[in-house]
Amino acid sequence: MELPKKGEVVPLPRIREICEYYNLGELWRKIETDPPVKPFKSDGCSLWVDCWKGTDIYPACFIHDLKYWAGRKGEDMERFLADCALMMDVARLTRDLTLAETMFFGVRLGGHEILKQTFSWGFGRR
Repeated sequence: MELPKKGEVVPLPRIREICEYYNLGELWRKIETDPPVKPFKSDGCSLWVDCWKGTDIYPACFIHDLKYWAGRKGEDMERFLADCALMMDVARLTRDLTLAETMFFGVRLGGHEILKQTFSWGFGRR
């Protein structure tokens, strides 16, 4: 599936299609029943590269951004699982465990909701 480009606003019907394609039914139910106030757009692999040694990792970062956009305050376990999924997806795509672990620790440190950055957990709800 071709994903929307970095910075492109993604309407809810397209988000539903993406969630269905990637088997993210629970995420879609969360978005459908309690949509974030801001429209969704991905910045790709925030403060990182979207391609590593010729391998496109943007799809992993896009899905991670979608989870962060829909995040709610205090969902520490959901955030942890989103970060773990990013790490596993990057490892699977690149076969580079060091890169995957580096990205995991980066999002754990820099993505907490209290930082209120444009890429922090729950950024669609602020």
